[in-house]
Amino acid sequence: MYSEELRMVSKNTVQLTIHEMQTKIEKQKRLLDERKQEIEELKDLLGSVNAKKTQRPSTPPEGYKGALDTVYKIMSSLEKYTPEEVLFYAAPILAKLMATEDAAIYMVVNKSYARLFSATSAKARELGNSIKYTALDDMYDTLMDGNVYINKEVSPLYPSMASALFDDDEIQLILMFWGIPKQQMTPEEANRLTVIMTLFQNAVLRAKRYMSSFRRLHYMEGTNVLNEEAFTALVKTFLEAKSKGLTQCALAEIVMGYQSYDNIAVQLSGNIRQTDYMGIINGERLYILLSNTDIKNAEVVRKRLHKIGYSCVLKESLD
Repeated sequence: MYSEELRMVSKNTVQLTIHEMQTKIEKQKRLLDERKQEIEELKDLLGSVNAKKTQRPSTPPEGYKGALDTVYKIMSSLEKYTPEEVLFYAAPILAKLMATEDAAIYMVVNKSYARLFSATSAKARELGNSIKYTALDDMYDTLMDGNVYINKEVSPLYPSMASALFDDDEIQLILMFWGIPKQQMTPEEANRLTVIMTLFQNAVLRAKRYMSSFRRLHYMEGTNVLNEEAFTALVKTFLEAKSKGLTQCALAEIVMGYQSYDNIAVQLSGNIRQTDYMGIINGERLYILLSNTDIKNAEVVRKRLHKIGYSCVLKESLD
């Protein structure tokens, strides 16, 4: 009987190992298929760009292929980041590729509004933390047509250039650039940005989907509160990005008294934004991560929570 049990355990172990190996192989196959698709799309785009260039008297700039190789290598550096980090560190990578210091990534939250996720400078934050992108007139129309927006009038109300990433025929992310000289805002530069977006989109859209489902994946059962491991990792990611000037954020520790965190969280959920996160740190201490919020605006949140009967302590770090 004992030896039979050992054989069953051994068999189960082997089956589990086989299942894990199959899962890894399937994951690698999906990644390879995505990379193949990226390469094919890049070839198509390069063919389109070169065809347009041959119709002009001028010849393609020297080193054009080398420049695209450099773009691909720089974009590949996104692979070292976790899904929580990608949307932060994509901003400085894009800024570098577009030869500007001012880049911003807005995440669409519904069919009208987008929320700033990361930005490389104060200039790139000028439109604000939340924008009604459907009201951006020519820029919105251009992006919806799948084209790169170029600010030909050099209007101070709009970025120099902008592009959008789509999923299921809907805009998911809007990428904006300022500080690009007018002489560089050309159809050729728009084609280049299109190539960059093609290399960029799979990694960034995966990260966006992950962040959109982050709460569902990591909520503690029966609550709208993130578990300690996931929440702590998320807070550290935001604080690290903040230290590099890519975002603003603050922490609000809720004074719980004798109430349980799940009961308090139900009351608080209607008084914070959908881009903020509630979670547990150090056991059962309830925190709110206020994204894209400096300490001044966090004070507004503190007062609002105080009005509904909850005190909190504002913090800029986990210390």
